[in-house]
Amino acid sequence: TYLSYALTDLGELRRAEQVLEEAIGQAREMTDAYSRVRLYWSIARLADVNGRPTVALDYIRKAIALLDVTDDTLHLARAHLLCASIMLAQGRAEEAGRHHDLAERLLGANAEPKDLSELYADQSKRAAALGDVELALSKGKAAVAVLPRDENPRENGCALWALAEARALAGDADGADTAFRDATGLLEAYGHRRDYVEAYHSWGKF
Repeated sequence: TYLSYALTDLGELRRAEQVLEEAIGQAREMTDAYSRVRLYWSIARLADVNGRPTVALDYIRKAIALLDVTDDTLHLARAHLLCASIMLAQGRAEEAGRHHDLAERLLGANAEPKDLSELYADQSKRAAALGDVELALSKGKAAVAVLPRDENPRENGCALWALAEARALAGDADGADTAFRDATGLLEAYGHRRDYVEAYHSWGKF
């Protein structure tokens, strides 16, 4: 499972699939719930990066079902975040809101900046998809502000991408162009291929 994470991050998606196929073959012998959660999560993550949201959603829901009966609120919150992100990619912005709300409540007052930035960026994108300019801007700015600029470059790129789309929706041409430029630079250097391709596509449409 951890090898599949590393291969996915390196963009070696076919090798990641082969590793997971082997893991799935051994899954029937697993009795530990967390082993199953890690396996389901890795399948969902790889499917999401590969542009297969239906498969990704199916497996992250299986992970959520197992996490629901544990006290692991942090991983449950992150699972709901991934679920919401997959729904946004499917154009299901309304449904994603419930998972954002659950994730925000589970993260609580002492959430890590990286988790908060991901939450705010996704909330910004959801607001933009629903045409709520003010909320999209406020959440996009919060996503950028909560992260140190010299850390978590991929997450910074995602936050700037969300802010760029919000500024574009607000008609702020210069602000959107600058944010798109900064976002695509970070995502091309540090993100998954799908991240920067979609960010460039969004910039091109703008």
